[in-house]
Amino acid sequence: MRLKDNLYDIVEKQSGEGVLAYSVSLHHECFIYKAHFPGKPITPGVCLIGMSKELLEDALGQLLEIKKVKNVKFLSVVTPDEDSPLEIQIMKINDGCSGEVSAQFVIRSEREAKAKISIVCRRNGNY
Repeated sequence: MRLKDNLYDIVEKQSGEGVLAYSVSLHHECFIYKAHFPGKPITPGVCLIGMSKELLEDALGQLLEIKKVKNVKFLSVVTPDEDSPLEIQIMKINDGCSGEVSAQFVIRSEREAKAKISIVCRRNGNY
């Protein structure tokens, strides 16, 4: 399942100085929040990783498959009501010759950094 349009929408996209920044709004009515957790919804870490990969796909215009999650630091929980919109910054995109792409992400709310993620993906066709 694609998370875009189900869990989140892209509100804005900006680039500059080696950083690509997306502002995304979370859908607090998404079924994921009904299960994780009823009455006190938080965004699952795997969804934050999936959102990051989908935004990298958008940036590159190519479908990607996560090959390796190199590093993940969840700094605080992401709630759809308190932390939307989120800013997801993509930095250090390394477009390798072997068909792999790596990137680092910082996920921030208005108040604080929420997560830092580094992934390696395999190209999987055009977007």
